[in-house]
Amino acid sequence: MTYDVIVVGAGFAGLRSARDLAANGRSVLLLEGGDRVGGRAYTATSALVPLTVEIGGAYIHRMHHPRVAAELDHYRIRTVAAADATVFRNRLGKDGLDKALPIPIEEAPQAEAGLYRMLADAHRIDVEAGLENQGLDDLAIPLQDYVDSLGFGPATRQLVLAWGWNMMGQHPTESSALWALQFVAAHHHSVLGVVLSIDEVVPDGIGLLASAMAADVPEVRLGTVVSSVRQHADDPVRVGTVDGQEFLARRVIVASPLNTWRGITFDPPLPAERARVVAEGHGGRGIKILVHVGNVPAGVSCVGDGVFPTLYDYLDVGDGTRLLVAFTDSDSFKPSDSAVAAAVHHYIPEAEVLGYEYHDWGADPLFQGPWVSPRIGQFSRVHKALGDRHGSVYFVGSDVSLRFPGYIEGALETAERAVADIVTSTADTLAAAAS
Repeated sequence: MTYDVIVVGAGFAGLRSARDLAANGRSVLLLEGGDRVGGRAYTATSALVPLTVEIGGAYIHRMHHPRVAAELDHYRIRTVAAADATVFRNRLGKDGLDKALPIPIEEAPQAEAGLYRMLADAHRIDVEAGLENQGLDDLAIPLQDYVDSLGFGPATRQLVLAWGWNMMGQHPTESSALWALQFVAAHHHSVLGVVLSIDEVVPDGIGLLASAMAADVPEVRLGTVVSSVRQHADDPVRVGTVDGQEFLARRVIVASPLNTWRGITFDPPLPAERARVVAEGHGGRGIKILVHVGNVPAGVSCVGDGVFPTLYDYLDVGDGTRLLVAFTDSDSFKPSDSAVAAAVHHYIPEAEVLGYEYHDWGADPLFQGPWVSPRIGQFSRVHKALGDRHGSVYFVGSDVSLRFPGYIEGALETAERAVADIVTSTADTLAAAAS
């Protein structure tokens, strides 16, 4: 059988692509290498406590993420307001500052001037044009170097670096200032918009949405890892798998993470500079760690100069203990009982650390990395072109989203565009054939 479209990868980009194409009357096969759908949005039962937790991404803000909100509403999946941070443990500077306002008043003028420059640089970015097309090479420098040039006071500097480290999934010496400014531009040119992009949560897990969308896809095959995509002349595209299967389609949508593309043979090959970036892979090393603790107040929020740049309250376990969530990167931190305890005690010395869990997305062969974060100078060479159509092959997902990179919203956005193009082009083809 020759399908109208084969979709590779059952994260949210692949699910939306397959579902919407099927709803538009196209025959669709969705291939997923793992044993579940949802991709890097991964709801599971905690190994620490008898609760459902988000091992991967699940952040929602209705203003910034209207497509996610619409999908949740469509499937009548319950959301609740995200918990407020009420107890601040901000270790910033040598003395530490346990205050709701982490920037000392004496640093306010410098903070205002530095943030103004950040916003001015972010306003240079057209989020739809691609970072390689806008003459932004001067911003493609290490984030730490860029922040040091802004003239912040010591506490403000550390605050900005901590949140940059959290968002980028790379140490500030390794991450790109240009990418940090892209995040600001994508959040309506608001620095606070990046930090405060959590508005609602799905108490029963974002996996409910992935399962609901998958139920509307007629044909899903799990445990099917794609190894080749070959297209020649007017023949159907041939999609090969590691176990020797071959499927045929008129079009293919690659919806797997960017770092997995280097395991797929594309014939004809991708353009040279694009293929080079694919072979390098993006540099994201971010890890999200859930920590089971006792003797910690509800609503705690920590940010600062620890190896966990951010650490904050996640869930009430119900027995007097809580789950906290920490962010860092796998190059800077190797999780162990003692290392996690030391990192928590840096902010909360009185905490009783009972256990931790995380998923190593970088070591997972089906993902080979967490959320997208380019190496310094990488996306100023190739960015928008990563998502360009290649003959009959489309590329979608949060890794190639221009407006919402790294977010579920970006996955849905890119799928929406690919579906619209395929539906329009195939409709034109059918109309031409009929005439």
